[in-house]
Amino acid sequence: MRLSSYLILSDRLKNGGYAALSGLSGAIELISEGLYQLLEKITLSGEPRSLCIEKDSLPPDILETFIRRGHITEISHEEERSYVKEVASALHEISAAHPNVVVIPDLDCNYRCIYCFEKPLQSKLKERKTKMDKVGVDNFYRSIDQLASQIGPISGGITLYGGESLSAENKEVVGYIVEKGVKNGHKFFAVTNGHDLDAYLGLLGRDKISNLQITIDGPQSIHDRRRIALDGSSSFQKIMNNIGRAIKETDVSIGVRVNLDGDNYQAFGELLSVFDQEGWLNDNRISVGAAIVDQRDQRGAVFPVQDINKVKAELSGVTGQYPNVEIGSQRSSSRGRVLSSLASSKPYGLRSSYCAASSGMYIFLPDGTISSCLDSLGEECSYIGSYSAEGLFLDKDKIAHRFNRSVANIPACLDCKYCLVCAGGCAQYAEYNFHDIYPLLRRFSGDLLLGIGGGCREIS
Repeated sequence: MRLSSYLILSDRLKNGGYAALSGLSGAIELISEGLYQLLEKITLSGEPRSLCIEKDSLPPDILETFIRRGHITEISHEEERSYVKEVASALHEISAAHPNVVVIPDLDCNYRCIYCFEKPLQSKLKERKTKMDKVGVDNFYRSIDQLASQIGPISGGITLYGGESLSAENKEVVGYIVEKGVKNGHKFFAVTNGHDLDAYLGLLGRDKISNLQITIDGPQSIHDRRRIALDGSSSFQKIMNNIGRAIKETDVSIGVRVNLDGDNYQAFGELLSVFDQEGWLNDNRISVGAAIVDQRDQRGAVFPVQDINKVKAELSGVTGQYPNVEIGSQRSSSRGRVLSSLASSKPYGLRSSYCAASSGMYIFLPDGTISSCLDSLGEECSYIGSYSAEGLFLDKDKIAHRFNRSVANIPACLDCKYCLVCAGGCAQYAEYNFHDIYPLLRRFSGDLLLGIGGGCREIS
């Protein structure tokens, strides 16, 4: 018998004991201090792919459970690795069978946020069509019908994105998008700055735009200097008032996002106090998710501006009391999957692709082009096709390159115990950092780093 090559042991839990996660089956166990010490001793005893364990070193019931749930195995690392590849391929095939659809009603924006990753796109707006019209909407729906017939049913609803997805000046076209989509059985999610949300109250609700993501970056004095409204108004007051009205007058659900860096993370507790006074932290229709800001250097490489573990540690005292508040990073969603698994008593949600940009995200821009990634919206590396009155055109070579990326196709990932947990990291960050979304294991500054956008370094 040997320990599985994909056994993951946690740090010590706050209430004592430890957890063990099988990166192959998704099974999670709570284990005692003594069992953890035994397993850790074995993991440090030799080559990670051949860690033997004596059957009589564990009580029979624990041994039987660990074998059944994948923590201990009789097969070799090579056989396990082959199985991981099969699982990864199957998971990716399932994801790829359901396209994710995003529509951009307006590439322009009424904000100029200081950290916006779309700045390069904003500087080129004069060169392209920035607003969708009703003809474009008709072409969009004709194209997603073709997409569904060629690939499979659309996954979930349609995402409205931007620029600014819900600008007041584009209300007529957005209304046309939503009304036509609802008739065809679609639901909608919108990523918006919330500045003009009061103009859209009639389009919010479970049977229309059912979910929103809106960013608030701190108390008013901090938020207003980071998220700058072009009309000169206080973006903080406008957004707060609009969220209050949306919650009071509709049944929409809202995810409030907070982008953290060294400038504002220490004021996060003060911001939560403001939300608490509004009654938002006890409302099950509101969730608060903070994320670390990523930036690109002069070479185009992406890096986080703050240590997420340090931020979590410093803010744990103010976040722990609120069940609907979470601090993560733009590249990690593992904690939510762990909590979901524990709450449902079901296995951890293993995945082989980091996000839909690696399996099938189709972003329809106003100028008739289609992109594959929100982070590289409108860039050449993200281009996968076009749409018009003549129908849908997809570049098969670019589609294959972008949407076949999974850990099954990255050899270095298959030997990593986290591969079906981190899912290979962000393909676009790999593109930025290494100019390749299928990079090999690379050596940098004496440390082994996977050229996958740093995804596995976010596991904690």
